[in-house]
Amino acid sequence: MKKLAIIGSGLSGLTLANRLKNKFDVTVFEKSRGVGGRLATRRAEAYAFDHGAQYFTARTEAFHSFIQPLIDEGVVQRWVARHVEINGVRIVKRSRWETEEPRYVGTPGMNSIAKRLAHDIDIRTNTKITSLVRSKEWQLEAENGLIQDHYEWVITTVPGPQALALLPEKFTHQPSIRAIEMRGCFSLMLGFSAQLSLEFEAAHITNSDISWIAVNSHKPQRGALYTLVVHSSAEYADENIDTERDVVISHLCQQVTRIIGHDTNGAQHKVLHGWRYANNRDRDTHRPFIDTELRLAACGDWCLGGRVEGAFTSAQRLSEALMKS
Repeated sequence: MKKLAIIGSGLSGLTLANRLKNKFDVTVFEKSRGVGGRLATRRAEAYAFDHGAQYFTARTEAFHSFIQPLIDEGVVQRWVARHVEINGVRIVKRSRWETEEPRYVGTPGMNSIAKRLAHDIDIRTNTKITSLVRSKEWQLEAENGLIQDHYEWVITTVPGPQALALLPEKFTHQPSIRAIEMRGCFSLMLGFSAQLSLEFEAAHITNSDISWIAVNSHKPQRGALYTLVVHSSAEYADENIDTERDVVISHLCQQVTRIIGHDTNGAQHKVLHGWRYANNRDRDTHRPFIDTELRLAACGDWCLGGRVEGAFTSAQRLSEALMKS
């Protein structure tokens, strides 16, 4: 069986691994200590936070079919929340998600989906691939000095700018990937000893340095302790991605306090995560990038606008192409 390497263990990487494991000897390489990518959950003290993707929808038959077994197993559940849209600090629209398109989450955390998909997959965590070298087959060099070799195909599922750092200049789709501009996002995680009285569990915000606030503890099976997850605007993140973290935390807490009318300085737990490549500037769609001559490919949610379903669809399309190779 020919060997295939996948770089990145987010939803795209894990979908590819599961769809191709009967045709190839698949190995997934992940730079972090755990799987999931932006299907991320962080636990600290007694608190838990989904600090990446907040929820997802299912709008295609293929993705519905993909998540149905996860729903049956209880790994995915519907999140029924009071939702508001806020302009600056003023609520301009209210809705209840039980009467709208279903929003889904992983349970008991978003990374539960990735952990389920990682079952029976050969995944090398804490292994950051730094370069690709080819003779007859591909050799992957890792930051820790280890060399992984004899791969027929190499697929990268990391964000476009990180893929470009790995893929050789002669990769035929370099210009197309370079044209996809990605933007950052800060995720502020706040844990409280008591509940706050809010008019919502999920809020999209415009005209602010904040773009999203969620009562993360309201999601199914999240435990009793009250938690908020706050996302910055892309503009603020891009301007401050290298700013000292304490400065960013202080500023975002001030903004959240103005919006919700409660002093977030009283939070018992505060931590910040910076996503340098969180979303696309534009929501253009792209087919997976496949170079059949070099036997290299790239895919991910960034190929289809950044949504969770896009990560699956991009991987599905790439796997279908490789199954024919």
